[in-house]
Amino acid sequence: MAISSVNISVAGGGPDFIVPSGFFAYRTLELAERVDAGERRFLIRFGIIGRVTSVFLDEDSWEVLSGLYSGDVVLVNASMSKFMDCISGLADMVPFYSADSDSGEWEAAAQRVQEFICEVDPSAYYEGGFWYDFRWDVSMGDFHE
Repeated sequence: MAISSVNISVAGGGPDFIVPSGFFAYRTLELAERVDAGERRFLIRFGIIGRVTSVFLDEDSWEVLSGLYSGDVVLVNASMSKFMDCISGLADMVPFYSADSDSGEWEAAAQRVQEFICEVDPSAYYEGGFWYDFRWDVSMGDFHE
């Protein structure tokens, strides 16, 4: 699976930045937007996962976050570079399993996914996090063709 990067602008000005163009249910917005997360904290909304979960870049910490709205977010990756490294590395693993695979092969693939994520960004793998859920989707055969 080939992953490309795109340059994205922020509505109303601000520096452009480079993000992955897409990865399974994640896709980049046409134009990023700066949103208020409360308590003098601003996030840049640059992508979406599925139909409703937004992907943000924290202006202060540069962490990649996700959530239904800017006031309730969780960590995806510690930085944009780690987000891009996770997506690129996992894309290189696709297909995760063979066409005639079974649950044993799905679990082995999920273990490889988990090990890779933990190697790239240990803070990104935790129960309830994006990459944790992705790992479990792999273990259930969700990416089996």
